[in-house]
Amino acid sequence: MGAQRLSTWVALRCREPEFQRFLCVPDADTAAHSVRAICEVKSRAEIDTNPEAEKRFHQYVRLPYSQYLKDHQ
Repeated sequence: MGAQRLSTWVALRCREPEFQRFLCVPDADTAAHSVRAICEVKSRAEIDTNPEAEKRFHQYVRLPYSQYLKDHQ
């Protein structure tokens, strides 16, 4: 993902309507809550420091979202 922290990526995506549609949530706050639940963290910042949370992030959020975008072009 380059130099950008994963938590920053998540924070930016949570504000995007397309990401919210992907998660089937109505707003940015609910998107953030969903990502925290999926990654099993209390704070999105933990995704940057917890290897298991990072693994869940890639497996259940980033990669599926990337595929979702490809499928919905």
